[in-house]
Formats: sequence, C-alpha cells, structure tokens
Amino acid sequence: MVTLPIPQLSLPEQVAWQAQFIVNHLRQTDYQFIEKIDMDRGVYDCDCNGFVGFVLQLCAYHHYKMIPKEPNQPRPRAFKYYEFFVSPTLPSTGGWQRIVSLAEARRGDILAWRFPKVDIEEKKNTGHVVFLAETPALIDPGTFAVRVYDSAAGPHFDDTRGNGPGQFKSGVGSGLINFKVNDSGSPTAFQFAPLEKFKTHPIAIGRLEPLP
Repeated sequence: MVTLPIPQLSLPEQVAWQAQFIVNHLRQTDYQFIEKIDMDRGVYDCDCNGFVGFVLQLCAYHHYKMIPKEPNQPRPRAFKYYEFFVSPTLPSTGGWQRIVSLAEARRGDILAWRFPKVDIEEKKNTGHVVFLAETPALIDPGTFAVRVYDSAAGPHFDDTRGNGPGQFKSGVGSGLINFKVNDSGSPTAFQFAPLEKFKTHPIAIGRLEPLP
C-alpha cells in the first residue's frame, strides 16, 4: 500500500492526495472513538480527528505536532483545531495560515468547527474537522457546497458512504457539506447532511505552509 504522498505536489495537495487515496482504497471503515487503523489491511475505524491526525502524521508530522491537545487525550480533538486556527499567535507560529474567506479555501485546507464550551466533554464529540477535497462551489447567494474527506457518523450530500453495494454506513469517506457565509465571506453555519437544518457554530479554516 502507498503510504506517502506524491512528492512534487504542494503540501496541502499532498495531504489531500493521501486522504483521497485512503478514501478510494479502504476495505473497512466505521466511525468510532476508539481508533483502529491498519493501512496494510485498509482498515480505518476512527472518528474525525483520528482520521485527520493520521493523515497529518503521514504527510506533515511537524505541522501536526504544533496543534495543542488536552493532557488526557492521545491527539488533538476537533475543537483544538478550531482554537489553533483562530489563535492570535498563529501567524508567528510558522507552517500554518488561517483562511478567513471560504471562497478562498482550496483543496487540502483543513476546516474545523467547535461546539460550545459547556459541551466539551471527554469521550464526546467536540465539533468536527475535515480536509477540503475541492474548491468550495457557490450554489446560492451566501451558500457554498464543499466536498470534504472526513470520518463521520453518517453520509453528507453526494457521499461515498451509504447503504449501497460496497458502501459503509459510517467512517472515512467523501461527501458534500453546505455552508453559509457572512458578509465577509467567513463560514458561519453548516448543513451536515440531507434533511438536516443549518447549524451555527464557530468555524475556522487552516492551510499548511512550508516550515522555515
């Protein structure tokens, strides 16, 4: 199994290529908090931060280590990605750039949202974190559709996950999430799946850059 991205690509493209390779070649996946990943067997049983963290460790290990994690956690959870991207010290950290406008986001960028602080508990979802698979597409004034690579408890729009032949109901896959943006172009709400309403949570986007 290929474990490294194509070296001539930019860093965000490398990350996206690795995530896409996993989505296209996995043999077993399920959304769960207890991580079980075996690349040789094509097994990816993990939650959203487990998948994002695994890909980043393969492609951008030093960038991954910059993201803070809680003392009792093996890896950064989703809300930590959000906090890292909005941190006022991010520009001086090196290796990462915050993307404010969703229209300016590109393939390989990382998008994260966080739940309210009162809902941040151990062994529970703290938000969500994804890789962008494509440039966001404007579908209505103020609304974008964004194809992502992620691990999710269920399918998004036009998703590789589902109940069809060869599909998995949950886990690692690729689908579209809809986002609303404000007058500045920043994402403010998301529609996670068909039949769901838009939900408003703090959302941030980060982009990998070469280290000094």
